Amino acid sequence: MLVTLYYAVGMWGFVFTPDAHGIPLVWPATGVGLAFVFLYGYWMLPAVGIAAALITWQFTLEVVPPLEAVGIVAATLMGVALGGHLLRRLIMRPRLDRLRDVWLFLSVGAVASSGLAALAGAWGMAVGLEEVRFTQTWWLCWVADLMGLVLVAPALISWLGAPVRLSRPVWIKAVVLTTGITGIAALVYSGVLPAGIAMPLSYAVFPLIMLAAVRCPVQITVTLTLIAGLIALSGTGWGLGPFVDMGLDESLLSLNAQLALLVLTGLVLNALSHEREAAEQRARHYLEDLARAGRLSTLGELSSSLAHELNQPLCALSSYAQACKRLLAQGKMDALQEALGQLDASAHRAAETVRQMRAFAAGQTPEQQPVSPRDLVHPVLELLRPELNRRHIPLTVHLPDALPRVSVVPLQVEQVLINLLRNAMDAVQGRSPARIDLQVASTRDGLTMIVTDTGPGIPPERLPRLFDPFATWKEGGLGLGLSISRSLIEAHGGQLTARNLPEGGAEFRFNLPLETHHANPNTPYSSRG
Repeated sequence: MLVTLYYAVGMWGFVFTPDAHGIPLVWPATGVGLAFVFLYGYWMLPAVGIAAALITWQFTLEVVPPLEAVGIVAATLMGVALGGHLLRRLIMRPRLDRLRDVWLFLSVGAVASSGLAALAGAWGMAVGLEEVRFTQTWWLCWVADLMGLVLVAPALISWLGAPVRLSRPVWIKAVVLTTGITGIAALVYSGVLPAGIAMPLSYAVFPLIMLAAVRCPVQITVTLTLIAGLIALSGTGWGLGPFVDMGLDESLLSLNAQLALLVLTGLVLNALSHEREAAEQRARHYLEDLARAGRLSTLGELSSSLAHELNQPLCALSSYAQACKRLLAQGKMDALQEALGQLDASAHRAAETVRQMRAFAAGQTPEQQPVSPRDLVHPVLELLRPELNRRHIPLTVHLPDALPRVSVVPLQVEQVLINLLRNAMDAVQGRSPARIDLQVASTRDGLTMIVTDTGPGIPPERLPRLFDPFATWKEGGLGLGLSISRSLIEAHGGQLTARNLPEGGAEFRFNLPLETHHANPNTPYSSRG
């Protein structure tokens, strides 16, 4: 396959030989050899040598002596071998999806492969023909090799080295772009248009190549540039198109410059597009890693929240269990029955806390229901009464009878009240006077609950970060209670605030809107501030 392809493109290259001494202006054979040696290794060199020898024997033996012809074949093999070695050693990707790969391919192709082949060809011609000057001949040979290499090698390397399965949309784009480029190139190089129109129209393929570079795989882009180059070179070689008025020598060199710019545009833009996509992919992976870390962090916060919220009913369970033991020992059956009822209620509260935590983890929205303020406050008082009595802390409750009902998740609002009252109990512990007030009032917009205490107040430097997660100054505190409380109230459409009272102590106030459409308690245990 390699011998056939190498020989075929070599014969095609000799179509464009305006020079009287047989120097072609386009020579794709070196690109074919470089592509196969890079992809499949040095064992392809014998096939390259056979094909190069056939081409040399058929087309140049009349003007190049046999010994010099052998030198040309040997130099061609050296250039191809060195180029393939460098591309492998420097790890060029066959996909050509990085700017580094593009510049590496162009540099190695221009210096190693094309440079050595051009040196050998120019040397052989200069030795065989006295009228041929080495410097001018080398320049023509180098341009021919390099132009053929950049047209043919990228297509072979990308299709053979990085095969890709094209989706239906990509196939459609490829067909449309191929049709457009083929039509434009055929029209420009058919000779039917005046040169003044055909010349600017020849640049109409550039936008299509640029579109392919950003929307299609590199295989499509390099194939389209190859098609455009083949049509342009063939038409110009037959004396058609806008470049022929310059003479075949100058016209093909001018066309080569345009095609080189076309190839460079396609390769560079395609590499930039792939590098951008790769950067976006890395960014997505980074964000996914951050999200995964965030979920782990949230899981830790939820675990802390669960421990915090279960601590209250579990403490109540312990208190009521101890009370039951004492009442049972004293034979007070009526009081024992009441304590057992409170024990059962605390157990249900703990179970409900776990149930809502599981519902939140599953993304379920807690169900709201219309509740009177009295039904919200009384369970809290019953739960905290044993601890209030044990710590000898008086609690005054201002709860008018004629208060509007609110649509809430009862357990969540109760958790907020319990947390605020327990904080107040800790604040007034050991102080004189020690007093806590709970006031429930109706406002124009809804219901307001206010908890005040006669404690030392909130340190001023703590106020700005009071509701941040894990912000606490209490020994043994997690710093989650106020953060959770604010999240719960805000999820209901309300607001939780705190301030120090002028006469001393602290005040915590939250409001609950009456309208149900404001509520969105979708984060019952969120600890986000």
